[in-house]
Amino acid sequence: MVSRDTRETALLVVLAVVGFVVASALGAPEPVAWGFLIAVGGVGPTVRDEWRRRQEA
Repeated sequence: MVSRDTRETALLVVLAVVGFVVASALGAPEPVAWGFLIAVGGVGPTVRDEWRRRQEA
């Protein structure tokens, strides 16, 4: 069975990719599209994990 953390990370990565594609399709500047991809797909799961770790302590 897939853990809750894995499902949430996968969801954030999918949202990041969809946001990147939509931003590119709408003609947003490349740094904006890449920033969205990195912020939601890369930094988002890390922040969520750290927040959870601090809540447990």
